[in-house]
Amino acid sequence: MSERQITVPPVLENILLEYTINVLVENPEDIISHAADYFTRLRDNRDQENPPGMVGEKTDISNILGSRASRRQSVVGERYDPEQDDDEEEIEKFPKSDEERKRIKERTKDIFLFKVLDEEDINEIIEAMMPREVETGQVIIRQGDDGDFFYVVDKGTFEACVKDGKGEERIVKIYDNSGSFGELALLHNQPRAATVTATTKGLLWAVSRKTFNRLVVKRAFEKRQKYMALLEKVPELQPLTEFEKMQVCDALSPVFLKKGNILFEEGDEGDGMYFVEEGKISIIQKSSKNKSEQEVAQLGPGEYFGEMALVKNQPRAGTAKAVVDTKLAFLEVKAFERLLGPCIDIMKARMEKYKRA
Repeated sequence: MSERQITVPPVLENILLEYTINVLVENPEDIISHAADYFTRLRDNRDQENPPGMVGEKTDISNILGSRASRRQSVVGERYDPEQDDDEEEIEKFPKSDEERKRIKERTKDIFLFKVLDEEDINEIIEAMMPREVETGQVIIRQGDDGDFFYVVDKGTFEACVKDGKGEERIVKIYDNSGSFGELALLHNQPRAATVTATTKGLLWAVSRKTFNRLVVKRAFEKRQKYMALLEKVPELQPLTEFEKMQVCDALSPVFLKKGNILFEEGDEGDGMYFVEEGKISIIQKSSKNKSEQEVAQLGPGEYFGEMALVKNQPRAGTAKAVVDTKLAFLEVKAFERLLGPCIDIMKARMEKYKRA
């Protein structure tokens, strides 16, 4: 076995990439059940496109989607590969007032899809959003159609309905002046899974497929690659498997500090741990004798901190301050407990070294 070379098939890499992005979007509570449902649907779609006796034959997509598929066959079935995307074409921007930018930021702050983006990325995608005013009763997307746009709700209410095999419709979600829809068809290059209709007048912000891929999918992929390289520098995390490290990567979110900014103070509740990506962090503690402050450590790229409060379930033992402009990757406490179990003992041993120091 030691002499045997193992090659990961490209199709496996693509499947895992798509599933990871799906998890980023849907943020399921039960990852195992979600995975089972996801891959069952994937298999069923494959079997539907290639019935027994037709394996290896390319099925005409219009046979599956009906006449609507003939509108844009060039889109359906295309696979977006972020590694192969070297398009340097400038992304079109649409004028907005400061009030509109502020409102869009407010509308998107809780969209999990956007939480993988840096502040600069979010501002860039906001500039690329185009306004779309809608009237009561207007159909925004229709079940079975190709996916051309991702939508963020600014104003108005919308209903998402799904038609079953018997032709009966049921409401699966209501958007009331918030939320987003349309991303799954873009991520999976599949037909729309539901029909969304405006139940009042409203305003949507639309992001095209091309912009969505370049500013969301590609950035999510790059983020994972970047964080994987970061985690490889942390010796205490090496007991994790590659898949476990990938899960940690997808749970990390960016934090930026200006020189002199305080991240947390001694005595604060521990809400997560941090990895230093760029810059430098100073850890400061108060003396128990005269209450004076002293620096006990400086941490640079590849180092981490904040785990002690989580492992020991105690308040922060020191104050963390940026020595220079610094970029961090944050792992919140629930993800820490769920993903870093195999590393807890190693981290505890590291804490003993702190005490001796």
